[in-house]
Amino acid sequence: MKKILLTLTLLIFLAGCDIENPGGVLTNNQLPTSVIEFIDEKNILDDEYIIAYYDATISLDNSESAILTNKNVIYYKNGRIIKIPLNEIQRIENEKGFFFYIYITPINGPLMTIEIAHFTGGDLFLDLLRKEVKR
Repeated sequence: MKKILLTLTLLIFLAGCDIENPGGVLTNNQLPTSVIEFIDEKNILDDEYIIAYYDATISLDNSESAILTNKNVIYYKNGRIIKIPLNEIQRIENEKGFFFYIYITPINGPLMTIEIAHFTGGDLFLDLLRKEVKR
């Protein structure tokens, strides 16, 4: 009985997941159509393109995500869009613990924290962010 209940619970959970999205940090060419459509629908981007994308949700429903573009680092959470222009980033730090944390300090404004689960590409997101800021 427990096995059947567990199986049904997992199936219900997986039905709500984006099967097309493998999760972790994705680069532009790896983005599934569902992510592109979500970003377009929510008008998250201006005149820019995605370099790296990370969905912070377990169900991969895009409701909380970190996005690196050629112009901004963006944090989207439940309709709220927070952008820091790359040319206004003063400092980037990171910390590895239970999660991989990226701390972005802008010249003006509040600190942005990006939390990425272990083994899902936090180093990649950080490396790409640092490269874009240097440009």
